[in-house]
Amino acid sequence: MRRILATVIIVLFMMCTGCQNNKSTTGPSLHVAALTGPLTMNPLFLRDTASAEVAALLHPQLLVTDPETLLPKARLFSSWQLLEDNLTYIFSLHDDAYWSDGKPITAEDVAFTLRVICHPDYTGGLFLPLRYITGAEGYKQEHSSPFADGAISGISIIDEKTLKINLKETYAPFLTMLNFAPLPAHILSQVEVAKMESHEYSHKLPVSAGPYLLAEWNDEYVHVRANPNYFLGKPSIENIYYRYIPNLEAQLIELLAGKLDLIPTAVKVEDIKNLKNNPEIKIYHNPRLVYDYLALNGRKVNSPLADKKVRKAFSLLLNRQEIVKNLLLNYGTPLYGPLLPLHFAYNKALQTDKVDLAAARRLLVEAGYNKLELNLIYNVGNAVRENVALLLKEQAAKIGIEIKITLLEWEAFLAALNEGDYDLAILGRGVEVDPDLTFHWHSQSRGNSLAYANSEVDQLLDQGVATMDRSKRTEIYQAAESIIVEDAPAVWLYAREAIHAATAKLQNFTPHPESIFYNVHEWTLAAEGEEF
Repeated sequence: MRRILATVIIVLFMMCTGCQNNKSTTGPSLHVAALTGPLTMNPLFLRDTASAEVAALLHPQLLVTDPETLLPKARLFSSWQLLEDNLTYIFSLHDDAYWSDGKPITAEDVAFTLRVICHPDYTGGLFLPLRYITGAEGYKQEHSSPFADGAISGISIIDEKTLKINLKETYAPFLTMLNFAPLPAHILSQVEVAKMESHEYSHKLPVSAGPYLLAEWNDEYVHVRANPNYFLGKPSIENIYYRYIPNLEAQLIELLAGKLDLIPTAVKVEDIKNLKNNPEIKIYHNPRLVYDYLALNGRKVNSPLADKKVRKAFSLLLNRQEIVKNLLLNYGTPLYGPLLPLHFAYNKALQTDKVDLAAARRLLVEAGYNKLELNLIYNVGNAVRENVALLLKEQAAKIGIEIKITLLEWEAFLAALNEGDYDLAILGRGVEVDPDLTFHWHSQSRGNSLAYANSEVDQLLDQGVATMDRSKRTEIYQAAESIIVEDAPAVWLYAREAIHAATAKLQNFTPHPESIFYNVHEWTLAAEGEEF
């Protein structure tokens, strides 16, 4: 009865306040800078940063992670239980969670979303962890309907707000992978999965359930307004404008002029000092699950980089601590392997610079090369990578390696990487909150862009996901990392911090390694004349 009454109240409220696309601008407004606009509003097809950021405003994640510990935290799933078999999870949805059309968010919505992700025609990137659900791979291989109908044997609906998921084998990172948002089954169940990404839902978003609802999406900004029925409480800031300003300098000018309230993630380190001296601006910074590295392409025919000794020589050329100090002004961490300081399996013992030009030269000669000529590519618009490239060129010349540097526009850069048309490349890589290294470093993973292969590493990574004990997982991943570092398929450089500049009026802003809008429903703006 309580749910029926609540539904009636919500529907009546929406009839009074107007549809979701109401463009009311009453109440406090926050203007956020973005380099580009989003490509989609559909949370299952996020392929770019802007779409992911806007999705965090419009859609509630099943689970989130704590910004400091990265442990799973309740969000749309208000609680969960893992049974003793380490295979069976029981999830409870938040009692007060409703779609913006007044219908409750149910276990069937989640089950439907899981079927979409496991469908043969799904082209997004969320299936990989869901393949551990019993019956998921069979559904993906054998399901013949164009719709996400039928059933997956490992997914059971207990009641309207309770869902049970059975895994076919232990998969330790499972909870941290449930960081996506569900789709409304009552809106999309009759849409073919192959057509879902291009469906009008992905562009008009008539129904959603996040802290904000879509008001307008045009060529200049996305305008969202506070969801009065958000299950964690209506946000204090009534309107957010996500504005596309493709130039960082222009963003800074608008911030200083009071036309922007937040520049997230990409504030330049050279601007920090001046911004800190401005009493109307506050600087935030936090670690990210992203690192920069030097890729060593050993896949090219007759490439000298196929020789481990040549690759090891490159690992002895750069002082990462000096790079972080001088180029990042200490807003980052030197990196010597693929595990980041945020990961519970992070190995501090690796954090030592071993710059040794004599040893590097010796390895080069032992590999049969007195001199080498190699090309290096990186993308335009990244001053830090440019300086690292110049430093590497200078150091490599001292041991007999001539490096030709080529600066590429982003699309050309991606094409060169995909085609393997390079010797060396400086680029970035995002990683998951769990220290599992499978996606990038298992020989059978589609994410293994460097074609790295080591059977011992494969075995360790398989053990890592099948082990629930965190201390044992730490030992496994540190062992795998040591082997990968010894094989030197790359030279890890640094993990940059995200740097945000915000109006001092913004309060309760909590930067998160994964999402700028992690706790946006708790943000407030100090009123004019109010102390802040």
